[in-house]
Amino acid sequence: MVVHTSMGSHMQRTSLNERYSSDTIRSRPQWLKLTARTRCELSWGSPAVPAAHSFPMPTTLSSLITLVLPIITIIIIGIEVKGYDGRFNVTSTTIAEDSLDIASGDDDGTNNNNNNEDTTESTTSSSQGSWTWSNILENRQPIIANGNIWPSPPDESSLDCLVLVTRNQIMWHCPSGNETSHKRTILHRGNPGKFRGAFMGLGSNDENEHKLGGGRRMWLLHSPFRDVDQLLELDTVTGEILQRLVIEECIDGHDAVRVGNDRVFIVDTRHGDIIEIAIPPSSHPYTQSSIEAGAEVLKEEGYVNIVKRHGGFTRADHVNNVAVHPDLLLSNLHGKGAMKKSVREGVASSPTRLTALDRTVPEAEGRELDSDRDGFESIQNVGNWCHGIAFWEDDTDASSPSQIKLISLDSKSGTAVSVVLVGPNVGTREVLWEPDEDRYPILRPPEGVARAYNNGAKVFSKGLAVQGGVAYFGVSYARAPLLRATVPETLLVAVDLKTKKELWGRVVQSNGLINQILTKSYLGHVQLPDEISSLELIHHGGGGKLVDFCEDIVLENEENAARSEVMCKTAYVDPTECHEPNARALCCACRGGARREEPLLAGKLDREVMKIEDFVNATVTFVPNHQCRDKDGLTKRLPLEMKTRSNIPTITDIDRDLNYIVKHLCNINVEPIQKLVADMGDEGFTIEYQHNGNNAVITNRQVMDRFKPGCNAITLIFSSKRADKVYHFPWLNEWLPMLRELVLEPLGIPLNQIMRMQLANMPRGSDIRFHSDRNAWVQTAHRTHIPIITHPDIFFLAEMRHRKDEDHAILRIKSHAGEVYEFNNAKGHAVRNVGPSRVHLIIDWVEDALYDEEKGDVEKLVKLRPSEVCTHPKGINELQCGGVAFGKKDGLQE
Repeated sequence: MVVHTSMGSHMQRTSLNERYSSDTIRSRPQWLKLTARTRCELSWGSPAVPAAHSFPMPTTLSSLITLVLPIITIIIIGIEVKGYDGRFNVTSTTIAEDSLDIASGDDDGTNNNNNNEDTTESTTSSSQGSWTWSNILENRQPIIANGNIWPSPPDESSLDCLVLVTRNQIMWHCPSGNETSHKRTILHRGNPGKFRGAFMGLGSNDENEHKLGGGRRMWLLHSPFRDVDQLLELDTVTGEILQRLVIEECIDGHDAVRVGNDRVFIVDTRHGDIIEIAIPPSSHPYTQSSIEAGAEVLKEEGYVNIVKRHGGFTRADHVNNVAVHPDLLLSNLHGKGAMKKSVREGVASSPTRLTALDRTVPEAEGRELDSDRDGFESIQNVGNWCHGIAFWEDDTDASSPSQIKLISLDSKSGTAVSVVLVGPNVGTREVLWEPDEDRYPILRPPEGVARAYNNGAKVFSKGLAVQGGVAYFGVSYARAPLLRATVPETLLVAVDLKTKKELWGRVVQSNGLINQILTKSYLGHVQLPDEISSLELIHHGGGGKLVDFCEDIVLENEENAARSEVMCKTAYVDPTECHEPNARALCCACRGGARREEPLLAGKLDREVMKIEDFVNATVTFVPNHQCRDKDGLTKRLPLEMKTRSNIPTITDIDRDLNYIVKHLCNINVEPIQKLVADMGDEGFTIEYQHNGNNAVITNRQVMDRFKPGCNAITLIFSSKRADKVYHFPWLNEWLPMLRELVLEPLGIPLNQIMRMQLANMPRGSDIRFHSDRNAWVQTAHRTHIPIITHPDIFFLAEMRHRKDEDHAILRIKSHAGEVYEFNNAKGHAVRNVGPSRVHLIIDWVEDALYDEEKGDVEKLVKLRPSEVCTHPKGINELQCGGVAFGKKDGLQE
């Protein structure tokens, strides 16, 4: 007998913790608690207890009664709990002490263990053959998966924002909007290893916030390569990892699902277990409040508290996901067909299936449910290597009863499918979405990879969420495990379950597969930074990992060459072709061909960086954003302390230090500026054109010739090296009204805080060599770029570690016209132009006023005369100006 309390109508959206917590266990009678702890196996003809603990022989009637009476009492109690099996074999362990009885939560989000609360009890027993899918789903007890809550909360929306868990990123992603305008940001970028799941932590230091955490602490399931799994505590506001806890003897964890205020279930794929742990306390300042909310104090520092290991599967079953029912652990298994031969040898049949464990039995008795003993039928027609567990009620047809369907992924075919579990046509399988490589070229691997991996480089779906009647899932070409960590981009798809129509498909800069998709109904509130980062990062070359490449070998003889080419192409679709002579030597599809290891270069950005000689490790791009100022109305900015000479050497890691290198401010309209610049052409930037057009110019091209050959600029504002004097050039008067309206006012930059401003032009074939800006003013100024005219063949490169170092690292900053960003110009940087001209408006501004023009601050502000010629000699602080003539060898200096 399994005792549980009906949920009734107490399904509140606030978070699953309030409606599904083991804090709500209904207090059991004392005798039942004792029985649950007692293991008593009695059988005629065998000792009741081991010989070492045998009872003494009774010598008197009273002593005999004293001995026998407790045994009879235990037997009677056991029979009442378990039932008599006809052989007098009794095991009084039916109700595990740590199983969860479910009760409704109080209105304030707390749970009450009141013995006198009015509850309705129902009983079910797996031994009575009761675990049919109808019993599991139709009574609407909560089933919690990381991407789905059953039954659906009434106020759940298909447009609620999601959290994508990828190989090394935790991504916040909102479904509303189009391909480019939807809101998204990176909450955390990690180090080597894999993120496989996440759940919200507990605690808050604000009495006005939700007592279960305020949404600022998120625990990540991290699976390091060939090491024991960990939980990492993430601050979702700062992106910092605050705490690391080891999950003892858990390897290759694939999923983590939090249930209530105190329990989390971890899928230990290596050992085939589902590990039940206590929610750990959050770090300071949330420690005490998290414990008060249900977290459990660590028994051993640095390790999670393991409550129970739920057994019943093996490594060869390859457990992927878990969905937690009050009495069951529903799990989908790859089955041994997806495992290496060395792992699956000697293992009985293990098909891909959705199955279950009874979570109420003791560890030693854990087993997979079956039809004979439990009335449970596993679902085996989802497909191959299934991922994702979600339940959805289809009431589309008003003329017939509704259906409850399993929504899952047939990962090997890259499809999303449904299977009817309850209602008419039980067992019916339907494909909801299938990949189309012509519509989405991202699903095609590079040719060399496709040849090397053959069937391993084909569509693969992973990561599933269902909310508000819409299924969201990820698809890529990385079926082979070695490829999964190297995929730079993944297709995220949304499908309306009622219409079975695709709503959209988006390319996500995932840096590996999307492992999980988490819903708001599961996570609850997630607190975001006050200023959301709009940087997206792609690592090139598979993040530095080498993958197999293969080329079919073409014979030199022309006739044989044509024959071998046809043979190898045919072998990709017809494996029998591999039996042809020489096929196993010549054809990649037959495990032959010319094989080698190379960095994986895939996707548009990977192909772009191949145009230059520099090895680019990663590219950062910008999410559209039209809010140029922060919450206080100030210009967004990088921290100036990271431009000091002591801090610059510490900026070395692309993932960790990205926010110290570049900051996207916003998108602005630069079309009117584009038109003026385009009308001028390259000629308008020459020193002769400016001089003849009455602009002042700076001559002496030593710096320009050394670092920026072929480049030129229109200078509007310049400064002395110590920034104690500012020079306004004549053309500023003509450009200022437009620049003020389109650029300065949106950004919130006053004119008297601008130290330098220029329109910088890079004609076709020009180059800016690696250099860093070192003058004194650099550490006090923000270098802001406003792209006016640009194109994909511009490569703005930032040097994270020196290019001459063995472990050098180079970041590309890719921008479109109007995407305003600040760059830390104290770091080494260069620009390559392998296309037409590029023009940026570059502004160096400081946080305090440089002068007060109204007071006639002539010592700090100098207005140059039309066509005035200046020089800026090395070692001299101020410009040297005078006259309106210059020689042929003179030129413009930055």
